[in-house]
Amino acid sequence: MRTVTGNWLLVACMMIYWNCVGPEDPIDGLLDDLPAVVNTADAFTFNLKGNKFSFEEEYTLSMKPNSNSVLTTSLIVTNWTGNDTTRIFMMNSDDTTYAWFQIAGNLTYTSTDSLSTDTRYHPSKLLFEGSNFSGTMQFSLFKK
Repeated sequence: MRTVTGNWLLVACMMIYWNCVGPEDPIDGLLDDLPAVVNTADAFTFNLKGNKFSFEEEYTLSMKPNSNSVLTTSLIVTNWTGNDTTRIFMMNSDDTTYAWFQIAGNLTYTSTDSLSTDTRYHPSKLLFEGSNFSGTMQFSLFKK
């Protein structure tokens, strides 16, 4: 009797284990309120899917652009809702802000710039600030 009961219990446990499923994978690969960041010698990306998410993130760039570099900056915001305040600051090695973006709705922005010899316009840090951000943000900076 023990063998039949033991086998039945083993089969029941195996069927339950095989039929268990985990949470659904996000369609876009992003989890709510968790930035996905890539910081390499040639590229920096910050992707976020926020749901009333407040954050302040600062990153020192791994890339070392110089006057021979061409930088491509891209910012795409979709599904933006609300009255949040979200900004991105580009800072130089002296921690001086030389460019910034204010996000106040859906937008698509792209620029390609040759860097000057003046290092005040070479990025070394990025600061992302958001208060109740809802939507999807994709920020990229590429060096050629």
